[in-house]
Amino acid sequence: MNGFNELIKKIGEELGIKVTLLSDNWLTILEKDDKIHYIQGYKFDLNNHGIGNIMDDKGLFFDLLRYKNIPTIEHNVIFKEYNREEVLNYFNNHHKEIIVKGNIGTCGNEVFKVDNEKDLFKVIDELFLKEFSISLCPYYDIRNEYRVIILNNEVRIIYGKIRPLIIGDGKSTIKELAIKFNDYYQSYTFSNLEYVPEDGEEILLNYQFNLSKGAKMFLEIDDDLKKKLSELALKVTNELDITFASVDIIYTKDNKLLVMEANSGVMMDNFIRFNKDKGYQMAYNLYKDAIKLMFEIK
Repeated sequence: MNGFNELIKKIGEELGIKVTLLSDNWLTILEKDDKIHYIQGYKFDLNNHGIGNIMDDKGLFFDLLRYKNIPTIEHNVIFKEYNREEVLNYFNNHHKEIIVKGNIGTCGNEVFKVDNEKDLFKVIDELFLKEFSISLCPYYDIRNEYRVIILNNEVRIIYGKIRPLIIGDGKSTIKELAIKFNDYYQSYTFSNLEYVPEDGEEILLNYQFNLSKGAKMFLEIDDDLKKKLSELALKVTNELDITFASVDIIYTKDNKLLVMEANSGVMMDNFIRFNKDKGYQMAYNLYKDAIKLMFEIK
């Protein structure tokens, strides 16, 4: 979080706000004119505590969106005393291809695509060693995933994410092609990174769209699609009384837009890394406006 902390310190200096870091920099205290506000991790104290907790819980968030008739990805929550037969029926009813993930988590961690019965219960039982609850979701055939960042009923940033699909040239290894696809190369879980794909051969290195998993972002989005993404994201924040959040939306291959989740912590680290020319300034302006809103600075 060092980059984030330094950015907040710089904003504090500009706005005349005292910035104090505690708890290994996971707690930021902001003080000005006898007013005090907090940032915990990347969570600014602009949302009420209740909705913040709901956003962090994928199952609760799904139930709330469904109650509000907002199109969303299905999350079926199970607990440690789950019924194996019911889980197996859910798996079979969704074409034996589902997503299993921790009900509370970020950055695509503890998320698994399961397509056979043996792995289904193995993944679930291993997740329950560290998770209180787990979400089972249908596997959606996704074109792209989009993130819409909203502050105070205004769409501030929209970007899309492309999962790491590489195309062979008959000469380069998978690792070389992966680095070419995304020079911010992480550690793909593909089994043989030294394999040389044939010319034109397509290899999907990770089905996830998370930037931390090797996906790549883009800012160029069709105006009509951008409008639809903005309207859906604003419907979420307006209906649920959310002041500051990022809303993740999938665009399926059958042309549906579905809300996947909303993040109470607005993290811009990867956005800055992928947009070297203007990413830092965009993040700086966003966070500065969030802090100004916290202190009611015009």
